[in-house]
Amino acid sequence: MGRGSEELTAAEAPYVCVRITDMSRVDVRAMRFDFDLTFAAVLMNADGTIYHRYGGRGPDDATGYLSLGSLAELLRDTLQDHADYERHPAPPPAQPALPAIELPVLQKKIQGGQRIDCVHCHTINDAEHRETVLAGRWQKEQLYVFPDPARIGLTLDAAHQSLVAEVAAGSAADSAGLRAGDELLSLGEQRRVRTLSDVQWALHRAPFATGELPVRYRRDGRDHDATLQLPGNWKVCPPEDYAWRPYKWTLSPSAGFGGPALTGEQKQQLGLDEHAFAFRVQYLVDWGENAHRGRAAIAAGLRKGDVVVSFAGKHDFVSVEHFHAFVALAGTAGQDTEIVVLRDGA
Repeated sequence: MGRGSEELTAAEAPYVCVRITDMSRVDVRAMRFDFDLTFAAVLMNADGTIYHRYGGRGPDDATGYLSLGSLAELLRDTLQDHADYERHPAPPPAQPALPAIELPVLQKKIQGGQRIDCVHCHTINDAEHRETVLAGRWQKEQLYVFPDPARIGLTLDAAHQSLVAEVAAGSAADSAGLRAGDELLSLGEQRRVRTLSDVQWALHRAPFATGELPVRYRRDGRDHDATLQLPGNWKVCPPEDYAWRPYKWTLSPSAGFGGPALTGEQKQQLGLDEHAFAFRVQYLVDWGENAHRGRAAIAAGLRKGDVVVSFAGKHDFVSVEHFHAFVALAGTAGQDTEIVVLRDGA
């Protein structure tokens, strides 16, 4: 597991380590983490109690909170959490297992003759989202999964992830009295905070609407209790912060077309500002269950090879992924939207 890291090899020795490369038989009722992952590790008791989650990320850096050193530290520290838990165990309520491959949407595909050799983590988000839509239970707030701590005004230290690195002025964390240098001890449902993912899990489980979230922290050797006052819609993040998530591809509305961003040189050759947003339409989705999306774009006159320079009056996208996230989060199905393209020099 450590790939040559003696520190990690030693830290993992007391554990039973299991590597999962296919989620098909994993119980998705019991094993919950951010399925839009770069890497994920779950430290748990044999009774199903999850001590910690590891491997979360922020919007700007896929690996900023990943390191062999921080994972080894978590493994060492969790031994104490395990010992404490064993003195007062509280197993989660028993419930029927639900292997990922048995999610209704995936079963429907299999029964329709589609072969599914492997269930990827992001596939679970897609399947669960589709199921709630078909059942009429979907609410847009559900797309804001595993919020970044920035939503409550926190930036965490990458190496020692329970330590507060920064607190945004005027944020919920600031109003609760948290300061840089504090050590988070517990947050909401997370009984012991040790990682970014622990914080994100607590925020994921917190209500979307206005509410309160208890937090315990340590400062100068003393423990303190405080309450975060959560404003309405506090989980909502701007599309550019959501852009990295694969979850955006399953959401509606969707542009129904896409392609690669142009390089600065390519834009200059077309007479565009090298720093301006532009991408070339390489595909239009006119196949499969979402064919209506691409057909709408085709009906509007869009063609492969067009260079998109503006969408809905917006031309300051920072990436193509940002563009797609903007459509999903800020758009409304059925609305008229102007697309400005460069074609044949005009």
